[in-house]
Amino acid sequence: MRSLKILRAHKKEVVDSWVEAVFATYPLETTGFLRTASDPFTNPVAHMTREAAGVLFDAVAGEDVEAATVRASLDRFVKLRAVQKFAPSQSLAVFYLMKPILREKVMPEMRLKGRLEDYLEAESRLDTLALLAFDIYSEARETVAESRIKEIKNQHAQLARWAQRLENGPDLAQAPGPESPETAPRDHADPGQNPSQAR
Repeated sequence: MRSLKILRAHKKEVVDSWVEAVFATYPLETTGFLRTASDPFTNPVAHMTREAAGVLFDAVAGEDVEAATVRASLDRFVKLRAVQKFAPSQSLAVFYLMKPILREKVMPEMRLKGRLEDYLEAESRLDTLALLAFDIYSEARETVAESRIKEIKNQHAQLARWAQRLENGPDLAQAPGPESPETAPRDHADPGQNPSQAR
């Protein structure tokens, strides 16, 4: 319990530092917006990142967090990273960015108080959560790939139908009908004609 109390005391600084580290993985022009816009609807990336940070830390610390809660929070965060322009290693490396933060801000006190073994268990929990994130990421990328394949198939089907219409002859290319301008009867005499010739 004493170890959990130490971890709780450092939660805010660890969470804030990890969120900043995640924001730093985005392009420079995006980072400022992520830091300043707090509305979850206009800035869902920052909202999901902060949510994941709090749940991730609680799970690492050994809080009694429901497994479903941890999974749901990581699921939203990881799926967001999966559809962004990151390599797989870049998407998931953010979980390991918490480890040096913990070593800087938490480990010294826990070592000083003879709780180093408990600290190492916290790091082990972080490694386990990173593996869970990998599974979520793999599933998300499979879904993205399947959606892309379906999109390509739909595009191919549309092109095939278009090509078939061209092969059969486009509707607008049909020969002029009996009422077309070239063959339609003239209702009025030509202005340059003699009225007697108009009959």
